[in-house]
Amino acid sequence: MIKKKYTKLVITTLALSMTLLVGCGKDKKDKASEDTTTEAVINIETEDTIANPSSLSVITKEGYVQSELTGEWIDESLENHRPICIMINNIIDAMPQSGISQADITYEMMVEGGITRYLCVFKDYSNIEKLGPVRSARPYYIRMAQNLGGIYTHYGWSNKAHEIIAHEYVANLNGVSGEGSIVFYRDTSRYEPHNVYTNTEMLNAGIDYMGYGRTYDGNYERTLYFNAEDTDLKGSSANKFTVAFSDYYTPWFEYDASSKTYKRFQYGEAQIDDQTGEQLAYKNVIIMTANYYDIGDGLYDIEWSDGGEGYFVSNGSYVPLTWKYENAKVRYYDEAGKPLKFNPGQSFVDVIPKSTGYVTFE
Repeated sequence: MIKKKYTKLVITTLALSMTLLVGCGKDKKDKASEDTTTEAVINIETEDTIANPSSLSVITKEGYVQSELTGEWIDESLENHRPICIMINNIIDAMPQSGISQADITYEMMVEGGITRYLCVFKDYSNIEKLGPVRSARPYYIRMAQNLGGIYTHYGWSNKAHEIIAHEYVANLNGVSGEGSIVFYRDTSRYEPHNVYTNTEMLNAGIDYMGYGRTYDGNYERTLYFNAEDTDLKGSSANKFTVAFSDYYTPWFEYDASSKTYKRFQYGEAQIDDQTGEQLAYKNVIIMTANYYDIGDGLYDIEWSDGGEGYFVSNGSYVPLTWKYENAKVRYYDEAGKPLKFNPGQSFVDVIPKSTGYVTFE
């Protein structure tokens, strides 16, 4: 058997050069190395690292850590800070949404009636002025929040979601429980039920009220991996693509080469965050096919154990992927069966039904 072993070490040092200025016969003081930054990147790939994804890369930068949700540098004080995972309304009556452009990851999944809701994930929620509109819990969104070690935040719940939260002691903030008035408020300028919002102060008050820890517990395990720097895919062109949950709900993305991000569109127009006035844009788009099944009353759950296929889209190209649900964690793999690495930046994840969903690339 041929063993594969590859080791790469890159050390980069940036410094301002020393400048000596002399004039009028009088020496001026030397100016040297006013700003020095050292960054070490060590990528090691062996048979062991393929079997153990946590050792795929070791990246260091003094005072900073690489976010487990975006791959971007964040202050080291946030290293073990657990995220908020919040349910967001996505029907046309709820447009425009507020604050979701700040999310590290946004998951879109189907709910009853063929519409979708978002699970927006924020590792740093210290600067949220208005976030919403917030909607009720569904079981498969809970599983994704658990997958990320987050505090699940919602306004109401379905019967099965209630059962999971109660029986498994899921860390959650619920608008129809005792903490509801602490965590959420209604914007009277909008119609119910599309008018529930929250903000940084209220989220923190709810976490304190419930007594939840703000750091990951001992069972947390990261599941997403990132390139050390922005990397183009060796795949097919993806300047525009449609991610259809059904024939009547067909959002799409268009590539913006200047920012190297994908702009999102739905309901026939650009999707805007009303807190910024800007269109939603993402570095990575991940598309997963999944088996949704009916659990009664028109509600769904996902058969996570089935896994599925999909696509990873970034920098104007796409490649196929597979995903598996292993030890209650969603993991992504490339065509060679290796853990998939994403580019540093925000991600949008579409989980489309195998039975009715489809993707078209242009």
